[in-house]
Amino acid sequence: MTRFFRIARLLRSSVVLLALPSPVARGLELLTARSLPSDLVVRGGLDGVPAGEERFVTWADLRRLPVHELTLSAEFFPGEQRVTAVFLEDVIKALPVARGTDTILATCGDGYAAVYRFDFVDRCRPFVVLEINGLGPEKWPPPGLAFNPAPYVISVSAGVAPAVAELRDPGHKKPWGVTTLELAMFADKFQGALSGPWAALSLRAEQGRVLWVNSCASCHIGPGGAFGGTKSGQPFLVLQTLARCEPAFFKLYVRDPKSANPSAHMEGHPHYREEELEALSAFITAEPRK
Repeated sequence: MTRFFRIARLLRSSVVLLALPSPVARGLELLTARSLPSDLVVRGGLDGVPAGEERFVTWADLRRLPVHELTLSAEFFPGEQRVTAVFLEDVIKALPVARGTDTILATCGDGYAAVYRFDFVDRCRPFVVLEINGLGPEKWPPPGLAFNPAPYVISVSAGVAPAVAELRDPGHKKPWGVTTLELAMFADKFQGALSGPWAALSLRAEQGRVLWVNSCASCHIGPGGAFGGTKSGQPFLVLQTLARCEPAFFKLYVRDPKSANPSAHMEGHPHYREEELEALSAFITAEPRK
């Protein structure tokens, strides 16, 4: 199943939140070597971990954090599903987060990515799915699901946090196949999108930067190597050239990629308004402040 159709179902989901008895939150043990395929990779701003080194967290250790049972509708397939999850904020609290860290980046096995600034985590309460209808990732995909979302899914729901209903692209905060969490400083990971020609943008270009970070960065590396997923193989310079020299084609491609290129793999964004496409183009072409 493509991410597009999964996102369409997610937008129709509802949730009932039930707390499950859990032990008191404790620190997660950071292993220096993988013990199981379901181990979650953690890296980045971790106190006591040398720069550049990865650590591993087991599913069992995550399951010992405070968990909640959510009854979701059409989250993974039609009908209701029971999902056992731990809030991302509790995962962060259980890690030795280095001073100054303000962002957590999730990356997936297929190169997809999602950006969660800590203020977003507080406001929208994303959660890490540990079980679907009582089955852990070693038994995924669960009956009724045509694709395997293992080892982890991160999701958000308006039933958990009302602010989710206000998100422009909630689907970009719902990655599946998550393998890695990276703790980081936003200003460092997105330096290329905040400096040089992108340091003094027009108002609409600044709005486009927000759209880029929260949506486009799921698949695209940004200007100057700013963080982004690697699912798309298109260099930023190609996008910039299209936005500058073929603006009508660029907008069509964003809205409906296959109508512009039948072999396109990108998901369409038909809900984007004209002013949003203009803002996105302004960011990509680094439209300067006047």
